[in-house]
Amino acid sequence: MKFVVAVIFFSGLTLSMAASRSKRAAYELPDGAELIVGAVRTTFVCSNDGYYADMDNNCQIFHICQMATHADGSSEMLHWSFLCGNQTVFNQFSFTCSRSEDSIPCASSGDFYYLNANLHAGPNSFFHSDNDAAQALAITPGRSDQSVFVAPAGAAARAFNG
Repeated sequence: MKFVVAVIFFSGLTLSMAASRSKRAAYELPDGAELIVGAVRTTFVCSNDGYYADMDNNCQIFHICQMATHADGSSEMLHWSFLCGNQTVFNQFSFTCSRSEDSIPCASSGDFYYLNANLHAGPNSFFHSDNDAAQALAITPGRSDQSVFVAPAGAAARAFNG
């Protein structure tokens, strides 16, 4: 009888653990993430849809936030956290993990959070403006001596259709 009770108990425990892990949550990172990041600070809170560098974790973690509306009309902000690969950081300008020398400084990432509004701008819109590119170029280490590409006069500008 004790064996049956023990089996039922452990089966229930296993099912409850599986159910709680079936939905990925914020800051559920791969095992060993603290070896790359150090002590993970769980201070980031989603406020709008988009991709966000986590400046409190030196941009080695980034978050995807999405507002979900349920059938009953209620809404919930979904939040997923991801770890950039070893020796890379999340570049808020390009929404990619890249080497820190090819990225805007982590401390400036908040200045580029507004780019998330461009995610839903449509297929015929540019993601970055010339001002965005110039701002990023001016603060990216080793890139300030490069000029921003300007299309020749009379050339038709085309939006990215990827």
